[in-house]
Amino acid sequence: MAETVRQIPSRYGAPEHVFHPRLGSYGRRIAAALPPLGVAAAVVALLYHRRAAGPVTAALALLALLGLLAAYAYLRPALVVLTARHVLLSRWVGFRAVAREQIAQVVTVEHLLPVHGAPGRTRGRPQLWFVTASGRCALALDGTVWDGRTLQDLALRSGVEHVKFTRATPAEVSEHWPRLVSWRVRYPRLRYATSSLALLAVIALLAWWAFGAPAA
Repeated sequence: MAETVRQIPSRYGAPEHVFHPRLGSYGRRIAAALPPLGVAAAVVALLYHRRAAGPVTAALALLALLGLLAAYAYLRPALVVLTARHVLLSRWVGFRAVAREQIAQVVTVEHLLPVHGAPGRTRGRPQLWFVTASGRCALALDGTVWDGRTLQDLALRSGVEHVKFTRATPAEVSEHWPRLVSWRVRYPRLRYATSSLALLAVIALLAWWAFGAPAA
C-alpha cells in the first residue's frame, strides 16, 4: 500500500512538497469508520456465541473483513505529494498521478455545506478540486480525511489559479463549474440513504440469523 514518500516511483520525479492530514481531521475519520467497524464487531460476536454451518461462517467472515477494510480506508495514512511535473495522491495500490500541466485551477471550499443545510447551523467540511481547462475534476480531496488548513496550503503551493470559497453548497460551486462536482458530493443524502439502508439490511440479517434461523 502506498503510504510513504519512499514508495513514490522515480518516474514522477523528486518530491517538492509533501502533505498529510493534520490530527484535527481524525475526529471525522473515526466517525466515518465507526459504522463498518460496528458491523465487523457484531459479526465476530455472533460467530463467537453461535455455531454456524460452513458456508454461513464463510459469508459472515467475509462480511467482517469487508467492514474492517472499509474502516481502514478512512483511517489509513493519506499522502499527497507535489513534484515538478505531477500531483500524486496515495491509493491502496500505488499513487494516482495527475500531470500539473493538465491543471488549470484549484478550487477550495472552507465549509462545503449540505444541499439543504440551514445557514449558520452547520460547519460543513473542507473540499478541494484540481480543475482541468475544460472544467472537469482532475483530482478531489474531501474533508472526511483532509483538514481545511492542509488543503489551503496545498492549493497555495500548487502554483495555479486558486479560487477560494468560504462557505458554499455543491450547487453554488456547480454554477461556475457544471461538470466539476460529482454526484456523491452533489447528492449526499442519496449516498447516505443508500449506505444506511445497506447497513440496516446487514443488521436485520444478522439479527434474524442470531435469533430466528435454526441452528446448524
